[in-house]
Amino acid sequence: MQLLPCAARAARAALAALAALAALAALPLAARAPLAHAAPRQHVTIDGSLVEVRWSDGDSLRFLSGRLRGEKARLMGYNTLESYGPVHKWGEWSEWELYKISKGAREVAERKAWVCDVGEERDHYGRYLMRCPELTETMLREGVGHLFEVSGDPTPALLQLQLDAMKEMRGMWRKGAPEGLVTSVHSAAEMKDGEPAYNRVATLKTGRANKLFHQDTYEECRWVCAQGSCMLYVPFERRYGDKRPACLRWQGR
Repeated sequence: MQLLPCAARAARAALAALAALAALAALPLAARAPLAHAAPRQHVTIDGSLVEVRWSDGDSLRFLSGRLRGEKARLMGYNTLESYGPVHKWGEWSEWELYKISKGAREVAERKAWVCDVGEERDHYGRYLMRCPELTETMLREGVGHLFEVSGDPTPALLQLQLDAMKEMRGMWRKGAPEGLVTSVHSAAEMKDGEPAYNRVATLKTGRANKLFHQDTYEECRWVCAQGSCMLYVPFERRYGDKRPACLRWQGR
């Protein structure tokens, strides 16, 4: 029996589809996995151009395209909880509960292609400093980020967003807010060239993140507290990889 032209084309298409499925089934699982589980791409908009990025957490990223490809950047104006381990606690929160909130901040950052500005200034880790105004507002409004200004003051509008989120107990404020959040901890033993040791604390009523100088030497995995919040001390070189201390490792919670 001779097929009509339309029927013949449909039959050929069906056979081609079956052949493609058979070829895919013949591939090893490792070869097929990327097709099904490829991570969605994230972007930001800089100078009107869409730039591909990979978010490390809620306030830092790496550029994957554009003139800054391969470079890292740190968002200015706000801070999110550290995500390398359960290193924060205050009030009735456990460190593991706050660790989960820190992971949620990255999901907020990945939500859309935020419009950002980046200049030539870098921080002491060599990362470019950039601002994404709408992302800052979103982080504050949802209570997954807090104001973090190391010089100058935040705008009254941003400060009000933070105060409103605290009042309405959103995100990390669901169990109350301390006077300030410890955001970094440094032992006197790790400082070089006579540089004084300090811990940085973000005061929530002002949005300022100030250095608190000290002369203390901390043991690894010690809790350091100030203004009603605490942070676990772990040296930078021990925060990632297989050599992380037990206090950073998942314990079935």
